[in-house]
Amino acid sequence: MAVNSLQYICIWVAVCRNAVICRPHTHSQIVGEIMEIFKNAEPLECYTGTLRAQVEKNAADYFDELVKRSGVNVAENAATVKKYNAAAAKAEEAGRKLSSVKSTRTFLLIIGIMCLIAALVQLIIYFAAGMSLGLLIGGLCCLAVGVVIMIIIFTVIKKQQARRQQHYDKAVAVAEKLKGEGYAQVAPLNALFTWGATRELIKKTMPELVLEQNLSLDRLELLMNKYGYQSCSSDPESSTIFLLSGTVGGNPFLFERRLRHRIVPHIYTGTLTIHWTTYSRDSHGNMRTHHHSQVLQATIEKPAPEYTYQTRLYYGNEAAPDLHFTRTAKYSHMHDEDELEKIVKKGGKKLAAKTRRAAAQGGNFTELANTEFEVLFGATDRDNEVEYRLMFTPLAQTNMVDLLTSDDGYGDDFDFIKNGMLNCIISAHSQSWQPDSDPARYRSYDVAAARNAFITYNSEYFKSMYFDLAPLLSIPLYRMEKPDEYIYGGNYVSNYALGEAEVLANKLGDMQFAPQGAKTQSLLKASLSHRDGSADRIVVAAYAYDTVNMVDYVPVFGGDGNMHSVPVPWIQYNPISCASEMEVCTAGCSRDGFEELSARSDYASFVRRFSASGASAYADGLVAFPVNQGNFGSADGEELARICGVRASAARFTAAAATIAAVEEAANMADEADRKAAKSASEEAQKDAAATHSAADEAAAGSAEDKSGEDTSK
Repeated sequence: MAVNSLQYICIWVAVCRNAVICRPHTHSQIVGEIMEIFKNAEPLECYTGTLRAQVEKNAADYFDELVKRSGVNVAENAATVKKYNAAAAKAEEAGRKLSSVKSTRTFLLIIGIMCLIAALVQLIIYFAAGMSLGLLIGGLCCLAVGVVIMIIIFTVIKKQQARRQQHYDKAVAVAEKLKGEGYAQVAPLNALFTWGATRELIKKTMPELVLEQNLSLDRLELLMNKYGYQSCSSDPESSTIFLLSGTVGGNPFLFERRLRHRIVPHIYTGTLTIHWTTYSRDSHGNMRTHHHSQVLQATIEKPAPEYTYQTRLYYGNEAAPDLHFTRTAKYSHMHDEDELEKIVKKGGKKLAAKTRRAAAQGGNFTELANTEFEVLFGATDRDNEVEYRLMFTPLAQTNMVDLLTSDDGYGDDFDFIKNGMLNCIISAHSQSWQPDSDPARYRSYDVAAARNAFITYNSEYFKSMYFDLAPLLSIPLYRMEKPDEYIYGGNYVSNYALGEAEVLANKLGDMQFAPQGAKTQSLLKASLSHRDGSADRIVVAAYAYDTVNMVDYVPVFGGDGNMHSVPVPWIQYNPISCASEMEVCTAGCSRDGFEELSARSDYASFVRRFSASGASAYADGLVAFPVNQGNFGSADGEELARICGVRASAARFTAAAATIAAVEEAANMADEADRKAAKSASEEAQKDAAATHSAADEAAAGSAEDKSGEDTSK
């Protein structure tokens, strides 16, 4: 890898700076850190060479461990599945035969009815008009054919259909019975699948990628105040559907999926068929009448709402803080080498011309020597050439080109927006990413199928997340830059981030909050009403549209020489809104724990005291429910926290809790020596006094429990 002297100095300074901030380093440690960063700074090679196989292996090992814990007999299940597949194939074949006889019955029924109708028409004409004998014979023949067909349908075909229906029902029953046996065999395994399995696998596969349970107020304040992230509350045209925050290499990131709304022009089309008559004389002087028709078409453009989902990755890094640029996806990986060569050659000429114009006009754009990178990456709107070069070293350029042209990941499918210290990645593949980690997708009656689904989903989950981060990991300077210590304000008006509140509102569903008369989906926006102890009262504003069917008449010139008013139906969208309230509280459990909690009578009774629907939702360790009856107060917030398993004294952001935590931590540190001495004395007592052996065991157990409780409070 080639790194020029200026870039090496900057890299050295960055590492030394972080070494001073974080911990004391020796010269050899700093050199080792630089070499380690360079060794792992090729994300595509890292994925293809290690991580892809590692995540699949970890997923396979995780699944096999679950199978071992469940006690499922894999061989027995495989035999059952084999029998089921054979029975299902027989049922499918029986279904095809049943469909065949039903099709035959339908065809004959149509032919028979047509024959009877033809017979009736011919006989009526014959007896009414006394026409030729041929009509009578034809009518009688059609009648005979129709009657014969009906007899066949209601005798032979009916019996055959009943017999095949019975055979099909029997085959389906056998297959369903075997499938039920398979589910019964795999039930202990299905019960072990959890929502948190994917996060555990990611942590094991890539330890530097740290995923947090939810977006904390501390993390949100850091992203907003230091890096310039704009929270969901600042965008009235979007609602947050999903959040996933964490750090990679110590730098914060946030995956965010939003429902976005905008008004766009919509084209409506209307038609009108006109008729007119013209007259002419033929060559013999006779008058001829001509009938004409024409379909007139008109279009109008009217505003209409459009709803789209978009997933973005936000990443904060202090490197190159004054640099801004935007690059858009060019899908370079879809071109072969010859096509890429032509694209690079043509783009290189444009870059050279841009450099000449910048020099002539006093601009600061200067193309890099690596034309392939410049053309394919295409961040030509950059505003700081020095920082751009420090950011995109030769290694970073090579990494990025490899990433853009390779089929091993998703190739060049991402937009990259750098706005100072905040980076944004918008990729095509992340728009279809399924981030919910719902274990229902691999619960099955077939152990082998469940194993394949488990490995496939978790591997694809990691791949999608990794290749959103890959453009950032391709930049060694980003991997060297660690954030400074950041002092949080700590005095928050709410307990939880509004983004998480919007996620919960959308989990509950827009129908819970939709204004009366809404004909479209509702965009939900969350704002804080007040704190109810450890809970937050959230105002959920729902924005939707009522619709009115309208008709505009557009004048169109017709072929008859006249102007006609063509009706064009269109829909008028009238904005409507309403505000509702919901409560948000810490669940104190995982998603699987919440499913157990929601089945408890005390939780259900509590929710129904305040929510007419009794609906509640869970996301990222938080629980929420609509509040539309009763009077919810601080005491109810503490009761909800108790029911959810969270001690009232553990309200997360109060000053008292922070003070208590600090005192407990200091006390733990001061008493460490005392605990060790007490433990040593207890062990000595066990050796010296056999008569008090049981009492000494209890004392040691008590000491261990105290230590565990104190460590938890730390």
